[in-house]
Amino acid sequence: MSGPGHEVSDDAIEQLIAAMDSLVDGDRAAEQLISFGQIVVPAVERFLLASRPRSISVSRCRAVRILGALGAYSSLIHYLGQNVRPGDATVLFAEDSVRSAAAQELMRHETPATFKVLLDAVKQRATSGLIQALSQYRWPESVPLLFHLLEDDLCREDAKEGLRKMPEAGRAYAVLLLRGLTELPMLGSSASRRRRATLQLLVEFGISLTEWSDLSGFLDDEDCDCVISVATLGMRFAPPAERPFIVAALIERSRGMNWAQETEAVELLDKWPQLARQIARHIRTECEKRGEKPNWMSPFWRILHHTLGNEMREQKPGAA
Repeated sequence: MSGPGHEVSDDAIEQLIAAMDSLVDGDRAAEQLISFGQIVVPAVERFLLASRPRSISVSRCRAVRILGALGAYSSLIHYLGQNVRPGDATVLFAEDSVRSAAAQELMRHETPATFKVLLDAVKQRATSGLIQALSQYRWPESVPLLFHLLEDDLCREDAKEGLRKMPEAGRAYAVLLLRGLTELPMLGSSASRRRRATLQLLVEFGISLTEWSDLSGFLDDEDCDCVISVATLGMRFAPPAERPFIVAALIERSRGMNWAQETEAVELLDKWPQLARQIARHIRTECEKRGEKPNWMSPFWRILHHTLGNEMREQKPGAA
């Protein structure tokens, strides 16, 4: 049997590399190549670096796994440094899997050089595996990039998880972002997604009393998720004298909430029942003065009914 230290012909290596395309024998070929040891690295590296990306990435991912198993990290760093960007969308998405696989293998090789390669690769085109590998370092240099990725639906959760590994740096940058003191935009749909995720992270990280004044303006945000997060922060960290204003803003903004947001708002208000009832009573009175009738299809009126309980029994859904 061939193995490390035994002679293996170039033809045998090339045959096994070709066999990696097989759905039946591909994994077996990869394992055999690993068993041969360092002698196969040049050929496998050549296959990864010189061959054209494909719409099916299985064989190229197997090549990455072989190089990682044999500790050929320089080959993987070289591959990521190539910035492979196929023009065909199908091939591009397939190659994303290869880049993610390479990043995952490099998680066992933490060096400043590897970090830079990962950081550059994420800037070029982020993938889940790349973000996870980059976040493993917990280095603040990656924080601005991770906040940038919060606008990307495919990368957002991985970016948030990476920022959770650096709560102090993440909290500091989040406050700067919401103050408008970073290069990241604050307007537009993508900025709205980033703003929402940033505020949700701050609910986890917490804020200081002095930082509340920078966030209170987001109680008027067009995004109800942002409003809920800011209200949650305010009820925990704002001066007690501001809580009535926060509760009122949350209830008024509930007119535009969906059912999931309505549930979150109710859960928050239920933590402050006496204050919520007092504010809800005042809001209902103002509605009556305007001649506004209850509309039980609206989360605003359902929240008032939930908060006031018996005080709105005569107006509850189905009442005559």
